[in-house]
Amino acid sequence: MLILALDSLEDLDSVMTSKPDAVCIGLDPISSRSRARVDLETLPAAIESFHEQQIKVYINAQAMVEQKLYPQIQETFYKAVQAGADGFYIADDGYITMADEYEVQTGRKIRDLLIMQPETLLCSGEDAGFYLEQGLQAACLAHELTCDEIVKSALTSQKPAQIEVQAAGYYTWMESRRPLLENYLCYIGKPDQFEPNALYSIQEQLRPAKLPVWQDEKGTHVMADAPIQAGPDILDMKEAGIERFRIDALFMGNDWGAKQVELYRKILEHPEQAADFAVASTFFAAPSLIRKEKDNGRH
Repeated sequence: MLILALDSLEDLDSVMTSKPDAVCIGLDPISSRSRARVDLETLPAAIESFHEQQIKVYINAQAMVEQKLYPQIQETFYKAVQAGADGFYIADDGYITMADEYEVQTGRKIRDLLIMQPETLLCSGEDAGFYLEQGLQAACLAHELTCDEIVKSALTSQKPAQIEVQAAGYYTWMESRRPLLENYLCYIGKPDQFEPNALYSIQEQLRPAKLPVWQDEKGTHVMADAPIQAGPDILDMKEAGIERFRIDALFMGNDWGAKQVELYRKILEHPEQAADFAVASTFFAAPSLIRKEKDNGRH
């Protein structure tokens, strides 16, 4: 299964032609960092247009569920279910409770519409299994795992076909509900340089790469410095039982995303020709955890 997270709701011709198995779009106010957003009024028509092409529609529902917003988020979630959404990427366990409450109210079970994607937190088959055993549709592994770690996670899972991996595109490096950019620019005496939704870059002390960052009404979002590519590593993941692969077109555009769908479909369908498709894996070759040296005398 190839899933394409759209960069926008424009230039959809190439997406329809490439025919991903599913697309992921944003929905106000429950989405985080999605630029391809609809609202409840336009959601049914958007879903219908993709369903006519036999493409499933997943909703980015990864904004945190704050207590004061719970009723609004719950109402939006239920209406999106009724509109025919095929799944919801979530990062907050509150949606599991909402799904159970929906079943009590309507008699319909909807846990199987939930896809757990807490970005960096699921690092093993056991982590994924915790959510899959609760009846969720899928669970997404962390993005900074090596191919070997992903394969081992699948091999230790009872449900590897329901594990999802991001195969291409920018991934989330960090998110915070705090206004970190605005706070920092105020701290250094440059508050006038802050602009909501504007794209900035930051650089760590220990890494040379510059990371895209912006701040919006949901908080601060930091992305990886470059798009990742699974390349031929996707075949090892498939052999281990993984069947769900996501391509994120954020910053890259829908045309790029559509080409990635076509590329990875060819690799999966013609593994003997994988070396001919000129895409190398950029997944980490070794575990990426960095430990800072302790030089303050404390251990």
